[in-house]
Amino acid sequence: MPDIEYVTDRMETEELLERLCPPVRNWFMDKFPDFTEPQKVAIPRILKGEHLLLCSPTGSGKTLTAFLTIIDDLVRGALDGTLPDSVQCVYISPIKALANDIEKNLLGPLGEIKERFLPSRAKEIKVGLRTGDTPQSEREKMLRKPPHILITTPESLGLGLASKRFRPILDQMKWLIIDEMHSLVPTKRGTHLSLSMALMDTVVSSDVQRIGISATMEPLDAVAEFLVASDSRETDAEPQKVAIAKISGDRELDLDIILPTPRFSSIPVKEILDHNVDRIKELAEAHTTTLVFVNTRNMTETVVQRLKIAGMEGVEGHHGSMDKAIRLDVESKLKNGLLRCVVSSSSLEMGIDIGSVDLVIQVGSPGSIATALQRIGRAGHQVGGLPRARFLPTSPHDLMELVALQMAILEGEMDLLKFPQNSLDVLAQFLIGLTIIKEWDIDDAYSLVTSSWPYKSLPYDDYIEVLD
Repeated sequence: MPDIEYVTDRMETEELLERLCPPVRNWFMDKFPDFTEPQKVAIPRILKGEHLLLCSPTGSGKTLTAFLTIIDDLVRGALDGTLPDSVQCVYISPIKALANDIEKNLLGPLGEIKERFLPSRAKEIKVGLRTGDTPQSEREKMLRKPPHILITTPESLGLGLASKRFRPILDQMKWLIIDEMHSLVPTKRGTHLSLSMALMDTVVSSDVQRIGISATMEPLDAVAEFLVASDSRETDAEPQKVAIAKISGDRELDLDIILPTPRFSSIPVKEILDHNVDRIKELAEAHTTTLVFVNTRNMTETVVQRLKIAGMEGVEGHHGSMDKAIRLDVESKLKNGLLRCVVSSSSLEMGIDIGSVDLVIQVGSPGSIATALQRIGRAGHQVGGLPRARFLPTSPHDLMELVALQMAILEGEMDLLKFPQNSLDVLAQFLIGLTIIKEWDIDDAYSLVTSSWPYKSLPYDDYIEVLD
């Protein structure tokens, strides 16, 4: 069991700035008025090299909190010529859209620091993206000239670790960042990621500092254990240590439920959608940029089509099944303020910087407090921004759930995550992947699997049955 410490002590602005190298310090002072509360609490722990789990509200600067120390270290290496030509940091994003966005948000600061605050002799700091959308030519280029920061998804990391050409570029890795952990840990994607992390720990010879971030996750102790479980530095004499920085989620919200029609409880459910489309059109036309969340990809297409038929201009859809070029075009237009309204299922709910969205509309209950908060937080998604959201029920039963959801949010309650344990289907897939890498001793492979948190109590007999 790791030694978990909840941290509340903070470092003041002047001391934090002093810890940064001059180029990064000057860039930060030129860009921001001050560090946010999560940054003052979490960055000192990252500087110490501690594993860290950061839980703080949407729009509080979590991503920069995770990356600032890493950028500082890379800039120091670029200045003194010690920056190696290998991956130093792996950033794992649960969705492709977020991975694309982080690449831009990293390239921007690094470009500004290089152009304004670094001498021409400084070595270039490279950022690379590997997802299911990455062309084979780009993957080959990445192997020849590895990026210093690799942005990827859980699936792409797993596939990369199975490649004998990819694994060596991770050998000097120092940091692993897992974003939006609340969306990964309670799913089988997270289970497979945990197995990939365990495999990574056998591949990478250096010590890897883990940083997990999310706005919404409980119980934090279990998430922290998931984050560090396979780190081999833990011994009987020296337990693994992980710091948890939980910043208060208290944040002003503009939140309301709107009945689509006064006769809501007396009309057929299939007619409610027509009234909801009318309300969406009215609300979107009263705001600059509106993001509408629905609960299925099919409903995304339906709502977009009906809004266009109703005469709404500047409306597009976005979901994970769309062609990559269409998705990126919608994201670009949204960020540049060229769309009035975007309808999405779940592909835009996490982390992605989507510009000046001033209203979120949720059609139907999102099913959990965490999902609702993530979606609400897309409006006013900046430090000091005011999230504004409107819920539209799809049936009387749905209305009851939305009322309960609204009360839970206003009272600061949070869903308890449920963790898959000993998922044998995921294990079977992973074991097949192991055999591609090399020939394994059965007991060695069992030790690898049980170092992964979801399989820490896997019965040996079950393991053998899966092999059989």
